[in-house]
Amino acid sequence: MLKNYFKIAWRNLFANKAFSFINIAGLAIGMACTMLILLWVYNERSWDETNKNYSTIYHAMCNRNFNGEITTGPDMMFPLAKAAKAKFPEVQHAAVVSFGENTLFTTGDKMVRKKTITTTDDFFNIFSYDFIAGSPGAIKNPDALVLTESTAKALFGNSNVIDQPLKINNGRTAYVKAVIKDVSRNNTVQFDAIVPFNLSLPQVKAQENEWVNCNNRVFVQTQGSVNVAGLEKKILDLIKEHSPSDNPTTRGSVILHPMNKWRLFEEFKDGKNTGGRIEYVNLFTIIAFIILLIACVNFMNLSTARAGKRAKEIGIRKTLGSERTQLFGQFMSESMLLSLLAFILALAILGIFIPAFSTLLNEDIVVPFSNPMLWFYLAAMVLVTGFISGSYPALYLSAFNPVKVLKGTFKIGNNAIMPRKILVTAQFIVSILLISATIIIYQQIQHVKSRNLGYNPNNLLLVTASGDANRNFVALKNDLLQTGLVDAVSRTSSPITDIFGFTSGVSWTGAPRQNNLVIGFFFADEDFAKTVNAKILEGRDFQSGDSNTVIFNKEAIRLMGIASPLGKEISWAGNKKRIVGVIDNLVMSSPYEAASPTMISYENKWTGSINVRLANKADVGKAIPVVENIYKKYSAAYPFEYSFADDDFNLKFNSEQLISTLSVIFASLAIFICCLGLFGLVSFTIEKRNREIGIRKVLGASVQQLLLLMSKEFLVLVGIAFLIAIPAAWWGMNEWLTNFNYRIQVNGGVFVAVGLVTLVIALVTVGLNATGAALKKPVTTLRTE
Repeated sequence: MLKNYFKIAWRNLFANKAFSFINIAGLAIGMACTMLILLWVYNERSWDETNKNYSTIYHAMCNRNFNGEITTGPDMMFPLAKAAKAKFPEVQHAAVVSFGENTLFTTGDKMVRKKTITTTDDFFNIFSYDFIAGSPGAIKNPDALVLTESTAKALFGNSNVIDQPLKINNGRTAYVKAVIKDVSRNNTVQFDAIVPFNLSLPQVKAQENEWVNCNNRVFVQTQGSVNVAGLEKKILDLIKEHSPSDNPTTRGSVILHPMNKWRLFEEFKDGKNTGGRIEYVNLFTIIAFIILLIACVNFMNLSTARAGKRAKEIGIRKTLGSERTQLFGQFMSESMLLSLLAFILALAILGIFIPAFSTLLNEDIVVPFSNPMLWFYLAAMVLVTGFISGSYPALYLSAFNPVKVLKGTFKIGNNAIMPRKILVTAQFIVSILLISATIIIYQQIQHVKSRNLGYNPNNLLLVTASGDANRNFVALKNDLLQTGLVDAVSRTSSPITDIFGFTSGVSWTGAPRQNNLVIGFFFADEDFAKTVNAKILEGRDFQSGDSNTVIFNKEAIRLMGIASPLGKEISWAGNKKRIVGVIDNLVMSSPYEAASPTMISYENKWTGSINVRLANKADVGKAIPVVENIYKKYSAAYPFEYSFADDDFNLKFNSEQLISTLSVIFASLAIFICCLGLFGLVSFTIEKRNREIGIRKVLGASVQQLLLLMSKEFLVLVGIAFLIAIPAAWWGMNEWLTNFNYRIQVNGGVFVAVGLVTLVIALVTVGLNATGAALKKPVTTLRTE
């Protein structure tokens, strides 16, 4: 009997090609979208799981009072790891890990710059990596280098690299002692090379007893399950034992952030974990199932809509003795067959789009075929999709009265039509929600991009400075200015698009006794404000001959409460410094937050970045080679590396732009699936009303009147969907926008535009089908009837 069910289902598949195509295509696209989204969700939820100590690894973080607000930071003091491991039996391993920097490696005539982290001995005891050559113990050698496989190949090709020497930043020589497989992009700690902290170096030796300044990360691995809250308090007490009372770290609390939350629960507010990326993961999980449900709804609509065509078949089967359960099995077998065929097509679609999807996300999206649960979930998807798609049509069709059907008195009443209307309306509600969300996310990103940054990022070239470029900076600057392509040049210790340093050590006359002021700082030299186009509100820019001078931004002066700041002295890092200028607030960190209070201290002996302001009329394509040639003239031993400030600033929007792009893709697909179902539904509705259309044409109805008649029913459904979806979209997007201090107000015009777009899409979908019927000659229609 089961074989017979599928044989008849196969015949029906080819007997109704258009119906089968629409159903299979709709289900396949829905399944492919669902699988694609769920693969991304799986990837996000499995971040860092390649570490064998996944459940016992923690990142030590600290809550600090920044100007009255509790801010959670990942930076901790250097001696904490060693002291915590020695004092607390709960801590099995602890490692200090730098934030990473781009390091220049040189061997012979090859120069390669790679992201490098500096670590202590316990690093490989905590984190898991596959060693191709060497062993984890290599990190104990102070002159060792551990390279990833791709870095080793870039420097040495396929030759044996163990014990090969490499110059680091054209300075000291280190030796390759181990090679590991490339770090997966799905790991939080990213690097291309590892060097150990060399305690014989003065700058490292100085950190051994430095309990105030925090310039590194600290990771700990616990002895199995421990009382995390208790350990956090012990670590804070340990910091207090070794720190002066004015250490801002001691005025807060310690957080041990578990590895399983690093990726998805990365946001903190007022010292508490408030979520983060998990919100998007949960949102798109819901969207995945909604898209699949939309595809299933199409199947239900089309199957019940064409019930009239199968009414006589059902009547004859029942007359010949078929029971309702047998008919239910027949229709469910057809649904399962369509679901299976749609799944096969969905796998083909998935295989085509996974590489592009991985590139879009900049993540390693792979299908975990070796995971037995995957096959269980895939089988469940086929069965559940087939069951959901076919259950209502099977129950509806198998309930037909054979007497009425065979006498020709059977009619599809409102009880059958109403569920179809509800399902179509639900489809459009979801589509309107997705389109509205996409537009508002885009508006928020554009709003922040157009924000006044306090400087001009356009035509601002950021060049990585080398030691040679610093030593020859005056000559390099003069040569650049003489080209006519450059308006100004200055140096800063960090890029203008970020703040690397924060300090609580600034004091001034009139400062409160309990001074909680924490401000960002960086160093700069002559013509800083001129180069970045920062607006000077009071005083002047840095100039030649300056010494121990500082410039504050407006926010810092406001928080410090200094009236008439020019010429006033402040104390910082054991030195007296004179305020020579006040500039407008610079947005250097998060573009969604208020500008941080910032201090710029004069320094002309070293730097990290050379800022080059290209002339407004300069041809950028011609200017870059000129700047490069001059740079190489004074720094031949280093590669010329640069970026544009506006490009670096735009990188801050990666997460929101990714969500916006995904929303556009899946909203478009949801609309497409809706239209596919609507197209099929309209075609069956028109087929049912062919005779009516013919009679109306004979009686003088115009094509426009017929189109309006056939469109009205569906446009009313779109209108109802609009009225339900818009309040939900308005509420949801307002909630999302509360995550940002600098944000737009939701404009009602967005929803009007979405409504019009949805209406046009529905009109086009209905019109494509209805026009043919409206133009058909009534004689042909009536004769056929």
